Amino acid sequence: MAKRLTDTDKWKDEWYISLCNDDKIVWQWLLDNCSHAGVCKPSMTLLNMMCRVSYDEKVLLEKMSGRVIPFNNIWFIPKFIKFQYKTLFSQKPVIVSVVKELFNFYLIEMIPSSFGDDYKIISNSFNNHCQMIKDKDKDKDKDTKGGMGGKIKGVRFNENKTGVFFEDGSYQEFGAVQKQEADWAKPPHFIKGSTY
Repeated sequence: MAKRLTDTDKWKDEWYISLCNDDKIVWQWLLDNCSHAGVCKPSMTLLNMMCRVSYDEKVLLEKMSGRVIPFNNIWFIPKFIKFQYKTLFSQKPVIVSVVKELFNFYLIEMIPSSFGDDYKIISNSFNNHCQMIKDKDKDKDKDTKGGMGGKIKGVRFNENKTGVFFEDGSYQEFGAVQKQEADWAKPPHFIKGSTY
């Protein structure tokens, strides 16, 4: 059974107290049924049955006024992350797991910048880690890379998360160090075998 923090100040929040009782129950159901990263699999049938309402998805998203974001067949609740976790820059297993799920669902850019630096850091950890992956041919040419020391920036993982595409269009499979326990989701100073 998962235990989560609840906000007792919600009864002072204008948005929350303006909701009708059905909407309050639906909001609580969403918070209780999303993953630890704020991801909820849409199921209007289950939501309607459990909350004893009869909403369609369009009505639900209008009532939740941008607090529930539909994206790639999921619903994402960004505020859930900010409320549950003080930072996403940590090597605690739960935080690492949250970051991995955000990467897996391509939700990194959907975390509002208004959340502050402690939540932006996950974008930086993606970019920094990819800079750690060296292309052997590029290392020989390091003097021509303008201060990058032969390291180039990765822009996205392949579908199976076994390699990375770089900003120059090249591609590289991960070596044994990068494959260990999907460490790509951790900031560079937490990566096993990191040179930092």
